[in-house]
Amino acid sequence: MARFEHRRAKLASACAAHGWRYVLLTHPANWHYFTGVRLEAGERLACLVVSDQGFAFAIAHEMFAAWVERMGVPFELWRDGENAHALLADRLAEGAKVGVDGGLPAYHLLPLMREARKCSFELADHAVASLRIRKDEREIELLLEASRRADRVVDLVRGHIRPGVSELELADEIARIWREVGSPGMSFPPIVAFGAGGAEPHHEPGDRVISPGDAVIVDTGGFCDGYVSDITRTFVVGEPSAELAAVYNAVLRANLAAIASVKPGVKFCEIDAAARRVIEEAGFGPYFTHRTGHGVGLDIHEPPYVDAANESVVEQGMAFSIEPGIYLPGKFGVRIEDLVIVTQDGALVLNQAPKRLEEVILPGV
Repeated sequence: MARFEHRRAKLASACAAHGWRYVLLTHPANWHYFTGVRLEAGERLACLVVSDQGFAFAIAHEMFAAWVERMGVPFELWRDGENAHALLADRLAEGAKVGVDGGLPAYHLLPLMREARKCSFELADHAVASLRIRKDEREIELLLEASRRADRVVDLVRGHIRPGVSELELADEIARIWREVGSPGMSFPPIVAFGAGGAEPHHEPGDRVISPGDAVIVDTGGFCDGYVSDITRTFVVGEPSAELAAVYNAVLRANLAAIASVKPGVKFCEIDAAARRVIEEAGFGPYFTHRTGHGVGLDIHEPPYVDAANESVVEQGMAFSIEPGIYLPGKFGVRIEDLVIVTQDGALVLNQAPKRLEEVILPGV
C-alpha cells in the first residue's frame, strides 16, 4: 500500500499547487492508480477524495463495500434512497475549491454543485495526468507482459485468417484467444476489417468475408493486472497487388521512422511529423487521417498524444503507441501499431510480432 500512499501524497501536493482543497476522483483507472483497486461503479456515485493535506477517503454505494474495504482508506457507504450528493457535499469544507476528474458525469456533477453551492469546481484531469504519464518500474513490467500476451494473440490468430472467414467470426476467435493467453478480457472491442472495410480506421466487424488478395487489419488488446496492451497488424491473404505492397511498405517505413525518432527531449509533434513525412513522400499523405499515437497505461487512450498539435516534450518513462496508417476509400487500409516506452536511449518497443510484408502474407487458398 505504500506505493499508493506515495501517489496520493503527490496528488495532495498537486492540489496545493493548484489551490484546490480537494480532488474528487471517479474514473476507474484513477481509482486503480491511487488505491490499487479498480472500481466500476456504473451510474451510482462513487468518489475517492484526496485533500491538499494528504487525507483521503472514499464514498460509494453499499453494494461496493468489498471493493472499498480493500483500498486502505477510510470510507463511507450510502444506500438506495439516500441523497449521495448531499452526503458528499457535507464532507467538503464550505467554500472549498475542488478539482474533479473527467470521469464524473454531469448527472452527478450538477447535483453535487447544487448541494455544495459555495464550493467551486474545476477540471483536474491535467494534474492527474501529469502524475500518471510517467510509468514506474512496476508499471513498465506490467505493460511489457501485457504486450507479450498481445504478441502471442497475434501469432495465434494468424491460423484463423483464411478465405471464407467473416469479420465477426474472427473477432469472436480473438476474444477466445485472449482468454487462452491469460488475459481477463480485452482492453477494447477488437477492430477486424477486411478489404474495403479496412479503409475505415475504426471499422466495426460485420458479415464481410475474406477473399484472396484482401488486406486484413487486426487491432486488439488485453490486460495484465489492469494495464493494457494495444497492437495492430495488417495481414495479406494471398499475393498482394502492387498497390497494396506499396501502401504496406510505406506504412511500415513510417512506423519505423517514428519509432527511431523517439527519445527524451523530442516533441510529440516531431514524432508525428516523422511518420507523416514518409507517407507524404510515398504519395499517400491525404490518406493518413489520424494521429500517430496515444498514451497507454491503465487506460487504452490516455495522455500523451502523438499528434501534430502536441508540442510537449517526450520524457523517460512515458508509454504510447506508434500506429501510422493509410486508408484508401473503397479499396483497403493498412495500419501497423506497436507500443513503446521511452528510455534514456530512445524507444523500448514492447511488441515483437512480425511486421515485414513477407512475414504477414498468408495462404490465399
